[in-house]
Amino acid sequence: MLLLTLFKKELYSVRHYDRQIAICFAIFAVAVYVGYILAVLLQDRAEDYYSTVREIILSNPFGQGLPENIFLFILGRNALVSFTALVLGIFTYNIWPVTILLLNGAMSGFAAKMQAVLFHHYTFQIWLFGLLPHGVIELGALFLACGASFYFGGLRRQGEFIWGRLLGTYFMLVLPLLVLAAAVESFITPLLIHRFLL
Repeated sequence: MLLLTLFKKELYSVRHYDRQIAICFAIFAVAVYVGYILAVLLQDRAEDYYSTVREIILSNPFGQGLPENIFLFILGRNALVSFTALVLGIFTYNIWPVTILLLNGAMSGFAAKMQAVLFHHYTFQIWLFGLLPHGVIELGALFLACGASFYFGGLRRQGEFIWGRLLGTYFMLVLPLLVLAAAVESFITPLLIHRFLL
């Protein structure tokens, strides 16, 4: 009951920075477009892109290959990115979360177009079956973390103590969304890719 009350409180507080969340979405959307255009210009090198991505996925600096638990790997990676976006944005005057949004957006647009070229599908099909099922939830969490960082950073510069509220936002809203997104990406997205894209 206490958790539900805290969740409702945090959800209600999102109204204070819904404008910042919309700005984060706009930044991401522009980056997606830039990444897509870059992929269009480089689509004749799609095979090189595929080889590079395959090598990155199948190896890591420790030579251990793919992680045994994909769910925990995805959750850990996304949780770390969102947490650093939320916290470091306050100290970097929003530079870090904007950088994360730009990189994620550009990579998403680039990867979607390159995969469409490689697998002879329309780009919207790659988005629909390969990215959107988990991406909507995952990106929602990222926009929430970045938007909250903008908002709490402004409060901190006004001299307000915000660390408890910041952690509440992360653990009550952002992290549960990332758990759900990781579950969808680990268990549902592969089925959709196998069914509709392979």
